[in-house]
Amino acid sequence: MTSRLLVHGKVDEFVGRLLKSAEVIAPHRTPGGDLLYASVDTAADVSWDPGIPMESLKRFLMPQRETILQFSKNGKMSVSAVYDDKPKVFLAARCCDVTGVSVLDAMFGGTYQDPYYLMRRGQSTFIALTCQQPDTNCFCVCGDAGPFLKKGYDQQWTWLPEGMLVEIGSEQGQRLADAHADLLVPAELEHIKRRHQLAKEAEGRFGDFRAYVAGAMRKLSMEEVESEVWEQLADHCVDCGGCAFLCPTCSCFTTTDRFDGAEGIRERHWDACSYSCYAREASGHNPRAHRKTRLHARFFHKLSHQWAQRNARHACVCCGRCLTTCLAWAHMPAAAEAIRRGAMK
Repeated sequence: MTSRLLVHGKVDEFVGRLLKSAEVIAPHRTPGGDLLYASVDTAADVSWDPGIPMESLKRFLMPQRETILQFSKNGKMSVSAVYDDKPKVFLAARCCDVTGVSVLDAMFGGTYQDPYYLMRRGQSTFIALTCQQPDTNCFCVCGDAGPFLKKGYDQQWTWLPEGMLVEIGSEQGQRLADAHADLLVPAELEHIKRRHQLAKEAEGRFGDFRAYVAGAMRKLSMEEVESEVWEQLADHCVDCGGCAFLCPTCSCFTTTDRFDGAEGIRERHWDACSYSCYAREASGHNPRAHRKTRLHARFFHKLSHQWAQRNARHACVCCGRCLTTCLAWAHMPAAAEAIRRGAMK
């Protein structure tokens, strides 16, 4: 695949063209100053500021609350599926969030395929924006999820003084480049060299803060974690579920049916494996009644070698959102370090 250059004076025109053919979802700065992914109406709505949006791309591919079935009992029973097939372009998506989509792909596109997720995924194009100024809580270098990506994107943009360096990573990304070839020029060797230099500089900005992911994976997979670690984590965790809801890769859900006379819908809602009722069975028995067993299940699912072997990577993209939202000290970096050390600090 080749690389192109989109000069700065053409960026808004490129975005304007995207808006005519698809819903464009991009980082947007709210009046209150928060950075969020949102559906934008104009190129001016897109924020190119560095930083991680408060929520990931997950809520656009797996909405927090979605209708998946409609049914009626008028005369005879009828059931119909509800799909979202609107084309979407995720513009300036953070590298960790694009990597997170690949984890969701493994969950919903594996042996048991989810048609609702796959419909949205098939209609989505991902334009990643490389991170030259990582957030304080980011540690994506530990999870091979940034700050610059090697794969997993349709296009990857890097901000250069001359314009956006556009790396093409898929056939879909190539088609998008071809459709707007009049706005793009071939990238020069100096642009490519500068991109690699920026990547090296960005990696050096992470400092000493790291989550010991590799060591934690080994100890978890070999069942070498002392029970005291889970007890200590359980003492810290308050079961708020914030880490699961902000995580780009958490995919737990539950379903409910709602009736209005003879008609009704089935909805899917986000859930969290850290909640005490999540694993409770119809009999009333709960195999994970204790918080420490729920935390063990959560981090085993995130970091075990078994998961990584089956899905080509572990299930943490090291975006730091769990660290930002955690009310105590039971987030991924703290847990991974405790697992590796055999105790919390």
